[in-house]
Amino acid sequence: MRYLKTFSIAKNKFRNIDAVRIYYSILFLLSYGLTEIGRLLYRPFIYDNHINDFGIADSIGNSGGIMAQIFFGLLIINPSRKNGIRLIVLFTVGYILYEIVQLFLLGGVFDWKDIYATIVGGIIASIVFLLLRLKIKDET
Repeated sequence: MRYLKTFSIAKNKFRNIDAVRIYYSILFLLSYGLTEIGRLLYRPFIYDNHINDFGIADSIGNSGGIMAQIFFGLLIINPSRKNGIRLIVLFTVGYILYEIVQLFLLGGVFDWKDIYATIVGGIIASIVFLLLRLKIKDET
């Protein structure tokens, strides 16, 4: 119960559209768009030309997908810095656990590269989130 209180949503921040939310929406759309471009254009190009890109084409859905999911969650909740970090960790760990659960699912495909890509995507999203919070703090 105590954990739920620490991850609560401030009603005044939930309903307001402010500069931070606009940045989150831009970052969400950018990360989602780049992920889809990677899946639709980059991946087939790499596969068709037999280029070794060290697994980036294989795991672009995870690295970009986690960033899109994080920025979408930040957009919806509009959390404080502390709760934003918690949200990023929650999504990143959730993606990793989902990848591990695929070992036991019928037809599930487990790939270590997806776990690495998820971690890298979570780290990039964390860095962007912290830089954005610093920028917004400097402006106010």
